[in-house]
Amino acid sequence: MERLRIVYSKSKEAAYLLHIDLIRIFEQSFVRAGIVTETSEMYPVKSNLIFADPLPTGVESVGEIAEIMLDEKVDVSYFIREINKVLPNGITILNGKYIDLNEENLLTRVYAATYIVHFIYPEDKMVNKTKAQIDAIKNDYKEKMKEYLTQDNILVLKKSKNRSERIDIKPFIINHDFLIDGALEITLFAGVKNKLSPTKVMQGYREYIGEDIKYSLKRTKIFLNKM
Repeated sequence: MERLRIVYSKSKEAAYLLHIDLIRIFEQSFVRAGIVTETSEMYPVKSNLIFADPLPTGVESVGEIAEIMLDEKVDVSYFIREINKVLPNGITILNGKYIDLNEENLLTRVYAATYIVHFIYPEDKMVNKTKAQIDAIKNDYKEKMKEYLTQDNILVLKKSKNRSERIDIKPFIINHDFLIDGALEITLFAGVKNKLSPTKVMQGYREYIGEDIKYSLKRTKIFLNKM
């Protein structure tokens, strides 16, 4: 038995796949590519496949992590080439490596993830505006995001089956910065403990500015605790 860890991207229409559909697609791809997998009791459910931190539906990524239990060792470049041939558009394995069978469970090692948030600016605000005016509008959204994220406490509404309450998400935000194109790059706690979704961050931002601004999300990296 061999344990192969892969990094893959998920984009375009594939971003809208449910997690259960993604599992089915990968398992069917192994069969179609002639790759023999093996179930393992080291995973939470006896399986041949485990994902580090399943993405919310609609979020693209260039740094997803999964592990596959193989019946025997296969050349990594061969594995990537053959599986990519049969995977649907939008899912691509980028790299892979074999790891020790005794290494700690992948799910418990995830502690953070980095996301890129691109604002989708309201078209009605941009009509008949000069470039300088448009840049000023975009910069205003950026400055309000800075104000929002630098508060001592960031209280966001959380709804459960029986009640609603305000929770402080500030402790779950590790760091943030703005890219040259104005997009927000933010790193949040992730995994089975202390997880914060970027959609919850944006929910709070929308409340802060009093506007239902649209946005797109992409995850660029998942961080694992060192052994």
